[in-house]
Amino acid sequence: MLAGVFRTSQWIVLAAIVAACGAPTPARDALSGTYAIGGGDAALPQVQALVDAFVAKRPAVKFKIDTSLGSDGAVNLAADRTIDLGMVSRDLLPSESERVDHVVIGAAGTGLIVHASNAVNGLSGAQVQDIYAGRIKDWSVVGGPLLAIVPMVREKGSSARTALETYLFASKPVYGPGVIEIQGGEQMRQAVAAQRGGIGTIGVQSNDPEGAGIKLLTIDGVAATKQSLRDGTYKIRRPLYLVFARTSPAPAIAAFLDFVRGPDGQKVLDRF
Repeated sequence: MLAGVFRTSQWIVLAAIVAACGAPTPARDALSGTYAIGGGDAALPQVQALVDAFVAKRPAVKFKIDTSLGSDGAVNLAADRTIDLGMVSRDLLPSESERVDHVVIGAAGTGLIVHASNAVNGLSGAQVQDIYAGRIKDWSVVGGPLLAIVPMVREKGSSARTALETYLFASKPVYGPGVIEIQGGEQMRQAVAAQRGGIGTIGVQSNDPEGAGIKLLTIDGVAATKQSLRDGTYKIRRPLYLVFARTSPAPAIAAFLDFVRGPDGQKVLDRF
């Protein structure tokens, strides 16, 4: 009788212990942590889409994205592992390729935008060169209204500006005295929308940046579209890279890069 009571007491104690412990704690994701991505904003749509898709599968992995660093900063900070991944929207220099590895995530173009009311829909590369060099000063010369041209260009070091200068000036730009330098893509969009005679440079990807008072010009008869950027028909273009230190990346970054290179990541990139 006492033995039965003792066994019953054991089961009651054991049940109480199990109840107190509750459900088993889920295993911690070995990749969990917060990781830094930085660079310019040209590659942001692709990178954000890739991050969202990856985090949906591995929610314990978090990313912070900084678009204020530019391509130069992305290379330098990724090389010394201040950031985990850099977003670069230009070709890598040979000296940079020695410091960082990369994966291609797309291509971006540099487009020319004008005020939405401008009758001009396209320019040749030679005409654009003459406008920025100060040799063509009025829109009427290229089929537009009798209106002074107000040329604007992105700040020095901008990948959008570098691509334009490479295409038009063979990397040796000659600017007229009236060219206005604008800091940032959104600021450029706003400046051209506010100036009827304005023309400016802007980064373009799969979707053109028309709207809000601006329109995108064709250059040498070719529009910047998803297809023309992919196949190289639109010439003012540059690659988009994720760069990372050549030393072994953190396991979560290695897993993310495998995802980008794999079928799931490529499916995400196919949308652009």
